[in-house]
Formats: sequence, structure tokens, C-alpha cells
Amino acid sequence: MKKIALFALIISSLSASACDLCGCANGSSFVGLLPRSGSQFVGLRYRLRSFDSHLNSQMLKTKEDYQTLEVWGRFYPIKNLQVLAFMPYNDNQQTLLYSGTKTQKKGIGDVLLLAHYNILNTFLDSTNTSGIYHNLMIGGGIKLPTGKFEYGYSDAEVNPNFQLGTGSTDFLVSAIHTVRYKKIGLNTEVGGRISTKSNEHYKFGNRLSASLTAFYTKNFGHLSIMPNIGSAIDYGFKDHKEGVLNSQTGGYTLLGSLGVQAYYKAFSAGFTFQEPLAQNLGGGELKTRPQSSVFLTVGF
Repeated sequence: MKKIALFALIISSLSASACDLCGCANGSSFVGLLPRSGSQFVGLRYRLRSFDSHLNSQMLKTKEDYQTLEVWGRFYPIKNLQVLAFMPYNDNQQTLLYSGTKTQKKGIGDVLLLAHYNILNTFLDSTNTSGIYHNLMIGGGIKLPTGKFEYGYSDAEVNPNFQLGTGSTDFLVSAIHTVRYKKIGLNTEVGGRISTKSNEHYKFGNRLSASLTAFYTKNFGHLSIMPNIGSAIDYGFKDHKEGVLNSQTGGYTLLGSLGVQAYYKAFSAGFTFQEPLAQNLGGGELKTRPQSSVFLTVGF
């Protein structure tokens, strides 16, 4: 995806058309199952995403790893209003398989703020005798351009997807529904990202996402364990480069997931593993690999 200086003289005609593949680091981010509904918390979350790019080019084929460590939290400024904040630090690395050349970027990413209003919550209804409980939240948010976006300023920065941020202020819409019966439940999440122009050179495509996660809760005194299984799909529309549609971007990924969360008093921890089930990214030139995440929070 990045034009490599080592090959600039011998494959410049190839790299000119191959450096703008579908976004990797700047894709959608699922909220996922959150620690104990109704409680405020702060914590850390680590995410690892890996990709293979330029699959049909022996000289340009690249392995890409995107690591994110973020401070995140949930707050209730007023009743029924949930506010989520994500402040990431990114470590992006590309390895050109032909030569072993590595390129790395580290730094602050784009801050994300997301608010949901609880429009339905039968968990708090003392008259509910059915044993089936629902919680529905709808809302939206904003992604701020706090991460560096240096695309277009030099030949060393030709890949818009390898940047620490998107360089744009983007807007998000989101809805989360949870239904629970005794110890089992189902969480559904849908969302979208509306992108704005990064600068005069690039505009990332809008994105749609959805996830479905089934979970089971088992209590052991103060300790609760919640295994879960589910799937998620992410669809990205094509980007525009200098107002022209970039045909080597966009596509979809369908992921299956397995995870577990644990709760002990004010503390919670969780791990999720995601395996690609189906995908078509960057016109077939990009392949996502298994992904994982882990978190630790403390309530207050």
C-alpha cells in the first residue's frame, strides 16, 4: 500500500496504481458488549488488526499490523444518557515481504465521542413479570481529527490508510438493543460513519456496520463470567481521491467472534477473538486476518 523508496525506480508505474487500497487502520470500530449496563467506568482496551495487501503482486505484497491501545470510559451526565469516549494510541507497521523492509508509525489517533439515549429499558420495570427484558439505546457521535494525517505532503506519505488518523471530522450514528431472558441474552448493534473531506487530496468512504452477539452469564458469588459468540459485518463505500472515485477501495468483511468477559466487584475484563468468514476488500487485493481485543475497566 505504501510506495517503497527501494523500488521507486523499477516499479513506479505499479506503485502509482497500487498505493490506495481499501482502508485498514481507519475502518469502523464496534462498541461491542459493554461492562455492566448502567455503571460508569474507565479503563484500557487493546486491539490488534492484521492484513495482507497487494495479494497479486510478488514485489508489493505486504503484511500490515495495526495495534491500538486506547483509554476509554462510559459516563452518565444525566439520567438515561450514556456517553462513551475513546482516546487511542496507534502503532502501525508494514512489512514488505519481498525485501523485509519495515515501515512504522506511532502516535495519537482520532478521538471518538459517542452518546446514546436510553429510550426503552424494561430492566428497571418492577411490574415486568414475563422474565424477558429489553434495553434499546439510540444515538450518534463525532470522530475528531486528532491523529496525524500526512497524506499528499511527500512521496513517503502516499498511503492514506497507513496514517494515524483520517484527517477529517466524521459523524456517527448508532443503535444498540439488548434482550435478556434469565441468564441468556442477545445484543444487536448497528451503526454508520459519515465521512467528510480530509483535505484537498482525499475523502474516505462512508461506512456501515452491524453485529449480533449471544451471551450467557454464570455467577460465582462476587465473580460473574459471561462467554459470548456472534458475528459482525462491516461495509465500506469507495474513497475519493482529488474528487475522483478510487476503484481499489471499499468492500466488506464478515467476521465470526468468540469472547469472554469477567466481572468482580468494580472490576471487569474481557477478551474477543474474531475470525474472517467472508470478505471482498480493495477489489480482491486486500485480505483481513484474524483480529483480537482485550480490555480492563474499573467502575465508579
